[in-house]
Amino acid sequence: MSERLFIRLGTHADDACQWLVWSEQEQEIIASGELADATQLHTLSERAGARPVDALVPTSAITLTQVNLPEKGQRQALKALPFMLEDVLAQDIEQLHFVPGSRNGSSLSVAVVAHEQMQSWVDWVKAAGLNVKRMIPDSLALPLADGCQWAAMDIGNELLVRTGEGQGHSIPSEWQDSVLPKLLPLQDAEDEMDTVTIANYSPMELEGAELLSQPLELPMLVLAKGALHAPMNLMTEQYRPKREGNKTLLLWRNAAFIAAVCILLSFIHKGVDIYQTHKQIEAIKADTAAVFKRATGRSNTSNVEFHLRNLLKQYKGKSSSSDMFAMLEGVTQAFKKVPSVQPNSLRYDGNRSELRLQISADSYDQVEAFKQAIGKGFKVDSGAQNKEDDKVSTILTLRSR
Repeated sequence: MSERLFIRLGTHADDACQWLVWSEQEQEIIASGELADATQLHTLSERAGARPVDALVPTSAITLTQVNLPEKGQRQALKALPFMLEDVLAQDIEQLHFVPGSRNGSSLSVAVVAHEQMQSWVDWVKAAGLNVKRMIPDSLALPLADGCQWAAMDIGNELLVRTGEGQGHSIPSEWQDSVLPKLLPLQDAEDEMDTVTIANYSPMELEGAELLSQPLELPMLVLAKGALHAPMNLMTEQYRPKREGNKTLLLWRNAAFIAAVCILLSFIHKGVDIYQTHKQIEAIKADTAAVFKRATGRSNTSNVEFHLRNLLKQYKGKSSSSDMFAMLEGVTQAFKKVPSVQPNSLRYDGNRSELRLQISADSYDQVEAFKQAIGKGFKVDSGAQNKEDDKVSTILTLRSR
């Protein structure tokens, strides 16, 4: 699905929350607004629907820093991140959540946030019924335009400044004139450095830097576009979202299982016609009853075939179109041909006679192989391909030829 809901949370529950629904495919804003505080987040649950939800969180509540990793033993060094930063942090490292980000040579970007703050953000969206998959420091959602090392934008009463791939700051507006110049790299006659080029998303002046003005857009739209390529997701370790099975997909799996049992039952009865012995018939009936009992959990196994047909009718009745089962058969064949591709969610639109399938794979090549396999039986429209946590995901819209 190309439409996403973006929410910018505050540090405290009584801070205002901005939100925006953006269609990447159509490149347009579906809806946007601002909530008075975090207690109003539940009003966005209907807008979220089946859309992915990303949360932007204030950089002012996060420490964005860097560490130098040794040439050898980098994996072990990552486990020791809290101890490497212990001397420069004001809080006990046991109370802090550490998130490694992007690397530049031996330099690693790191985000540090208090567990108490992180848990508050998670609790707010969970209480609102919002299934947030990514939580991104808002300054790292500022897009770094081509040829620019930094990016800056006014939003509310603060200036967001991104000073690198994984580095950023939040500066109160009244401190902007005094703090911002101090962030610039020092220049002198002995050590000349190139002037920093800043992608400027709102009017500003800064001596000693080259400002490259960007098209003026809604601040939340700028952040939404940049969030799609953000280098860091705070929802790791104990905050990593759990996978939830799609209800439609589970319905299809149950229906397919019942159908498979019916097919098995049909073969069993054909076998009975061949052998025509009472003992074999009784044994086969017992096997059928055992399969039915395991599949449905019912203790009453008399007249199994009648019960199976009723169950299959019930599952078919819940589908929005009888064409769904025919399309699912083709989808199943494609997954068999490219087993490395996994389904994440499935949605059938009976009005449009189309099946929307979200898939994930380990590489872009696997996604393309799956599209070629499924394209033999369907008209396929593909959404944008996103890479997150070493997984490539995309949305495919399938229609019958």
